[in-house]
Amino acid sequence: MIDVRDLSRSFGRTVALEGVSFRVEPGEIVALLGPNGAGKTTASRIIAGILAPSVGDVLVDGISVRADPGSIRSRCGMVTDQPSLYERMTLRAYLEFFCRLYDVAAAAKRTEELAELLGLTDRLDVRLGAFSRGMKQKVAIARGLVHDPPVLLLDEPATALDPETARSLRSFIVSLRARHRAILLCTHDLDEAQRIADRVVVLYYTLVGLWAIVQGVRDRGPDKSLRGAIAIATIAAVVQGALGLLVLVFRGAPADTVHILYGLALAVAMPLAATVVRDRTPRGQSIALGIAALFTAGLAIRGITTG
Repeated sequence: MIDVRDLSRSFGRTVALEGVSFRVEPGEIVALLGPNGAGKTTASRIIAGILAPSVGDVLVDGISVRADPGSIRSRCGMVTDQPSLYERMTLRAYLEFFCRLYDVAAAAKRTEELAELLGLTDRLDVRLGAFSRGMKQKVAIARGLVHDPPVLLLDEPATALDPETARSLRSFIVSLRARHRAILLCTHDLDEAQRIADRVVVLYYTLVGLWAIVQGVRDRGPDKSLRGAIAIATIAAVVQGALGLLVLVFRGAPADTVHILYGLALAVAMPLAATVVRDRTPRGQSIALGIAALFTAGLAIRGITTG
């Protein structure tokens, strides 16, 4: 189980994450959805115990990433968009090597199990440099699974894959859910998130906008899926614009004051989102344009006042 609590991370004066909170339960796939630069990779690296948070905490199986990052790393498997394999090694040698790094008993048996799981049994003695892009990504997933972790972090795993290979990879990821793992999928692809995730966390320039129930969206069809996305964008836009004004007006105010006002802004955003979702008229489209302007203004104000 992953429990992210009010997570923030800064690099100097650059804020990569701010006040992010969400949970991933065992047997669940949650998509962390956002554009490039929104902080998805930063969040996954903190959860994996690679980066330390500036503020907040992450619990993995009840263990704090601040208190014991080493134990966190042993409980997480991480797969990035670049496989980064040792291409002169065979698949068998490569997986056995990582089994030994994680002190996995019976490394040879575990290697054969993973190869069978991924449909690569006939490639065990082939050098990784001869593998296709999709096969290399499968090997990267196998590497993340060698120690049978309860948490799997997937950062843009289908990047640069052809459609057929991407579908195969998605099917495999879904099959891992049945093994009672908590899976976090970082992606900028709304379609990919809808296809395999149980829930979606929308991250837009450090702001978690809303939880979405993806299964319900699938059942209601593409029109309501789009309207649901508009609702998420509305909430993010209104809160972001309000935060920009708050930073401008309450510059230097105590942090607690800003957090209270942030909560009030979110309370206002919810009914506004509902209004836009229901309104298909030209008036509703005008409101949507206003939302975009508000969002942009909020980003600009926050950038000027905090830069």
